[in-house]
Amino acid sequence: MRRSTVALLLAPAILFLLFGFIAPIAVGLGESLRAGLGLYGKIVGDAYYLEVIASTLALSAVVTLLSLLIGYPYALILARARGWKKAALLLLLVAPLLVNVVVRSFGWMVVFGRSGLINAVLAALGLPALDMLNSWTAIVIALVHVLMPFMVLSIAATLETLDPALEEAAATLGARPLRSFLHVIVPLSLHGAVTGSILVFALCMGSFVTVMMMGGNSTMVLPLLIYQQLSVAGDQAFAAALGMVLLATVLAVFWLQGRLVRSQRP
Repeated sequence: MRRSTVALLLAPAILFLLFGFIAPIAVGLGESLRAGLGLYGKIVGDAYYLEVIASTLALSAVVTLLSLLIGYPYALILARARGWKKAALLLLLVAPLLVNVVVRSFGWMVVFGRSGLINAVLAALGLPALDMLNSWTAIVIALVHVLMPFMVLSIAATLETLDPALEEAAATLGARPLRSFLHVIVPLSLHGAVTGSILVFALCMGSFVTVMMMGGNSTMVLPLLIYQQLSVAGDQAFAAALGMVLLATVLAVFWLQGRLVRSQRP
């Protein structure tokens, strides 16, 4: 294929990345540096903003871990299912993605509300009501509900490529099913788990609608703080600085994750 043809085919994708990704980042960086590094010093030197960053990282880590723990068994079953069973499992998995995030969050608000489904069941059993709305627990459950499909699909795609003969060989050598799973299947599916973790973590770091609706005024994460700086305070420069800090934090976590994965390879 000629170089001119390759360049012509790549041009739409490159232009899209330049104007849809690189340009907004460059504009945001320029806006945040318009008055020097003072805004970044304000973020680093204020305990409140550091606490918001730590809360954002903690929330994303918990959601990623729960998505992995819950999603891996589902991915294993999905990868080994056939026919209509696989189609039904796949439809059940992606169903949350077909619903608008606002509608989905409102549904969880109804479930967790004082007069919601959970408290109605508890009242029927004679148990005291729970105030789950406006809590981190409600936010984590709602985020895992919508982000887990990205984890499952990433892991299932890797599991489907594994040769069934590997487990048979392990059994022939005397490995029990659990040991075969831990020493054969899990290491070979690590790439899918890492890919799913990156997707879930990145999407969770940028989530603010679910946090805003489920957490109310009792919770604060970086995306929600950026939204408030833009819509309430009207401070575009500080919002841009917070956005750059959010981007740098995500990239730093990805770098550490990549180093960890490479260090564990033989």
